Amino acid sequence: MASVALAYICIDAMSNLARPINKQKATRADFKEWVDTYLKAHPDQPYQYRGKDVYAARCAFLHTYGVEAELHDEDPDTIQFGYNNGGNHQYNPNVNPRLVLVGTKSFIDDVVIAVDTFREKCESDEVLRQLVEPRLGKVLQVYRHPSP
Repeated sequence: MASVALAYICIDAMSNLARPINKQKATRADFKEWVDTYLKAHPDQPYQYRGKDVYAARCAFLHTYGVEAELHDEDPDTIQFGYNNGGNHQYNPNVNPRLVLVGTKSFIDDVVIAVDTFREKCESDEVLRQLVEPRLGKVLQVYRHPSP
């Protein structure tokens, strides 16, 4: 489950890099837009990611290590994420339209592919690159502890 937490943190970081130039910090809308633009499930999966579902799942997971967030109550169309160790998402709206069991292996792979797609877009899109490059220095940095 640590990899799922890191995947949500990664999406937070990427959406922060991609936020509009006039915003000092990323918002829920920036996270959702990044997901809707870059995070894609394999076409054979029964569930395709939606920004609002992934954001609500992120909040539930990171804030309560659960599956339900206030956003699920606020918008009944927002789907809850449960998790399974497999590669396939399990979703049957005829059984429960508000729950998908996300295959964690696929989710992690999909996030890695999304980040790579975002990186490629940064390389090919001058406007996006100029937005992202100055922000890279503020992404997690590791410093050596000075020796005595």
